[in-house]
Amino acid sequence: MTSEFRVLGAGVWGLAFSDYLLNLGHNVEIFRRDTSLESIGIQQLGLKHIKSKHIKSLDTLNDQKSGNEINIVAVNSQGFSDLLNNYESYFSRVTELVSLTKGIDHQTGKFFSDLVFDKFINIRKYGLISGPSFAKDLCDGKRINVSFASIDDKLSKTMFEVTRSSYFQMTPTKYIYHIEIAGIIKNIAAIICGMTDEIFDKGIHVNKIIKKACDETWLLALELFEDLPGDEYKDIVDNLNRDREMIISSPGYIGDMILTCKQNQSRNYQFGKLIADKKISIEHAKKNIGTIEGYDCCKTLVEKYGARSELTNLLYQIINSQSEDRENIIRKIL
Repeated sequence: MTSEFRVLGAGVWGLAFSDYLLNLGHNVEIFRRDTSLESIGIQQLGLKHIKSKHIKSLDTLNDQKSGNEINIVAVNSQGFSDLLNNYESYFSRVTELVSLTKGIDHQTGKFFSDLVFDKFINIRKYGLISGPSFAKDLCDGKRINVSFASIDDKLSKTMFEVTRSSYFQMTPTKYIYHIEIAGIIKNIAAIICGMTDEIFDKGIHVNKIIKKACDETWLLALELFEDLPGDEYKDIVDNLNRDREMIISSPGYIGDMILTCKQNQSRNYQFGKLIADKKISIEHAKKNIGTIEGYDCCKTLVEKYGARSELTNLLYQIINSQSEDRENIIRKIL
């Protein structure tokens, strides 16, 4: 079955996913600021199917008609809210949206799924793709299993059917908040893992930190329902606890945690290794690495969301401390 896709603001993962969809025989339009083939890193990623005809200027998005296309947001976390705001006219005409981007809006403190639902009453179907993989792995045809989080069964079924292959599969889950929060906490945990691997023997504390990150994700998700009436809150907690093992074992939860916390390719892990050195300032490390999702999300969770969780507050102390105090702070969790 051939489907129509629009990939919006395609970054590295968006380009890899677009190439994969084209390989499956789907029709794909890629909207990005730079429309030149030279800018997308065809050789570095190993892209085989993207041609000039597939790429359109993002500036034309508001002029596009909306039909039966599956729209996939593929910007980095910094650009998510800007994409929604700059192309509000287009998004106000679509009814469903899929995202490769997960995180929290640093202006409002809202999770991206809430940002979409609050801003666009027309979008009632929303799905999130998340799992333990790198873009290059998809291009190389390595076996990948990711989570597709959505409360809409029809959207989940469609995405499962039109994207699966011998080496790629989506595992449906209804627990969007858990997958979204796991995507945030994994980056915070990866920074701490990078620090501990640099300060102590590599790997000896990683599993403990991942366990704490999984527990922290669970508690943060529960906090979202605390304002509900007592009986309703109890029912939700009971249902979540019943499905806890299934939720935590999903690719977008524990799978993503393990990959991000143990792989040197992770920018957050690299940032952690850098700031373990007392001679390197936080600002220098940020400039060296670039966008560091764990750093930004940590500040937002504490300053705007009021998060009380252990790992998040530990990292917040580290990034606001003197360089010579970082090792003493990190020892508190071990």
